Amino acid sequence: MPDAIYYHGKVYTVDRMLGMQSGFAVEGDHIVAVGSDAKVLALAGPSTRRIDLGGAAVIPGLNDSHDHLWNTGRYLVRGIDMVGVASRQELVARLRAAVEKAAPGTVVYTTIGWSVKPGLTRADLDAISATVPIALIANRRGAGMLNTAALARLGISQQQPSWRGEAVPVDKSGEPTGETPGFPASVQMIKVLLPPMTSAEEDKLVKDAMTERNALGITSIRELALWPSGLAALERMRRENQLTVRFSIGMEYPDQENSIPQLAALKRPPMTDAWLQVETSSEEPWAGTMSAAQFTAFVRELNRIGWRAATHVAPSTGHALGADTATDITLAAFEAADRDASLKGKRWSVEHVPFATPLQMKRMEKLGLIVSVQDAGIAPAASIPASLGRMGRQSPIRELLDRNLVVVGGSDYGGPGPASRTPNNPMLSFYFYVTRLNREGKKIAPAQRISRLEALRLFTSNSAFATFQENVKGRIVPGLFADFVILNQDLMTVPEKRILETRPLATFVGGKNVYSAPRSRF
Repeated sequence: MPDAIYYHGKVYTVDRMLGMQSGFAVEGDHIVAVGSDAKVLALAGPSTRRIDLGGAAVIPGLNDSHDHLWNTGRYLVRGIDMVGVASRQELVARLRAAVEKAAPGTVVYTTIGWSVKPGLTRADLDAISATVPIALIANRRGAGMLNTAALARLGISQQQPSWRGEAVPVDKSGEPTGETPGFPASVQMIKVLLPPMTSAEEDKLVKDAMTERNALGITSIRELALWPSGLAALERMRRENQLTVRFSIGMEYPDQENSIPQLAALKRPPMTDAWLQVETSSEEPWAGTMSAAQFTAFVRELNRIGWRAATHVAPSTGHALGADTATDITLAAFEAADRDASLKGKRWSVEHVPFATPLQMKRMEKLGLIVSVQDAGIAPAASIPASLGRMGRQSPIRELLDRNLVVVGGSDYGGPGPASRTPNNPMLSFYFYVTRLNREGKKIAPAQRISRLEALRLFTSNSAFATFQENVKGRIVPGLFADFVILNQDLMTVPEKRILETRPLATFVGGKNVYSAPRSRF
C-alpha cells in the first residue's frame, strides 16, 4: 500500500516510454506506480496520504555530475566570513577586526567567496599585522596570500624559498611573494596553518552544503577530487544516516604520483550503496600535470587495477595546452588502456571538454566514453586565445548527443561569490544549453543548442547512467528511488526568458522531504 500518492500534476518522468504523466505513488523510499490520476489514486489505502499537486510540474531529482562540495566547503565552514566581499576596503577592514580579536599564537584565516582585483599583497597583509599570521584564502585549490608571520611559521624565507621541497613564488630579488605554491602543495600548506577540522565542523560543512543543494533541487552529486579525509567524514555521516544527497566519489590523493598503489589499497563502500559509492579516480592527474608518457602509464595502470577514469580535459594557457592538446593526449592514453583491456562498457569519462573536433568525438564514441560538460561558454572565455577561431563550436553538446555519446551536466562548483551565492544552480547550465545565451546575453555557438528534455536528461537519467545507477535513480518510474522535485513553474514550457526563474517548491530524496520553500504547501 502506498504511503503517499501525488496527483493532478505534470510529471516529467524522463522515461522514453512513460513520457509525461499526472500522478505517481511512493511506498517507503521507492516509486511504486506512475500514471493517470485514476490509476494511482486507485492504489490508495486508509493511511495513504493524497497530495494534490495543483498542476505543478515534477521532475526527477537533479544530479550535479561535477561537484566539489568538500573541497569548497572546507573553506566556507570556518574562518573570517568573506563571502560576497567585492571591495579592497571591506576585505582589509574584516582582516583588521579579526587580527584585533586574535588570541596569541593563532592564525587569522579567511573563507573563500570574495573577489577583489588587484588582490592584496604580502606587504598589504604585513601592514595589517607584522606579528599575527594571516592566510587570505582565495579558492578551493588553496590559492591565496600569506603575510610574513605566516611564512615564518612555515619556515619560508628568502634563505629558504621552498616548503616541503616545493618552490614558492618569489620576486626578482628572490624574496617570497607570499603567494601559495601550485596545487596540491597549496592545499597542504593551508592545512598546516589551520587548526584541524573537528567532527562537528565536518558535519556542518557537509550539512550546510547538502541543504544548499537540496534547495536547488539537487539530490545526487558526483564529488570529484575528494581526498581521504573527506571520504572518512562522509563514511561516518553515512553510518549515522545523516546524508540527504547521494554521493558518487572520485578519489584524489595529495601525492598524485603515488595514486595507483593508494587506489589499489582503498577499501571501497559497496557499489550497491545508493548513498555513497567510490566509483572513479579523480579528474587529476591529467595531461597538464605530467608528461604524456606518464599520463598514459597512469591510465593503463588504472585500468589494470579495475578503476575508472574521470579525467580533466581542457585547454590551459598555464600548462601551454591548446584547445585540442589535452583532449588528444587523454584519448591516446585511453586508447592505450583500451588495447590492454577494452574500455567498452566501463563508462570512463572526460571532464569539461569545452572543445572537441569531429575526429575526437568519433574516438570518444568508439571508447564508449561519458562526456561531462560544465560551464564552458556561460561566462566570457577571456582565458581562451581568440586565435583559436573555435568559439563557434564551443561546448558542442548538440554534436556529442547526435553521435550517441552520453553527456552529463555539472557545475564544477567553486563556491559562492559577489556575483552569485549559488553558482551551482543547475538552471544556469540548463538555460545556457537550451538557449546558448551566456551571462552577458550573447549567443555562443547557437548551432549547439539542445531541447529542454535533452537538457533535463543531462542532469537526471544520463547522470545516473554515468555512475551505473540508471536502474535505481534518474527517472520517475516504478522501482526507482523516490527522488523528485516539485517546481514553481513548468520548466518544460515556460518562455525561455523565464527558465532562470524556476525554483523548487519541494525536494524529496528517497520519498523524504529534504527541502520545502518558504510558504510552500509541499
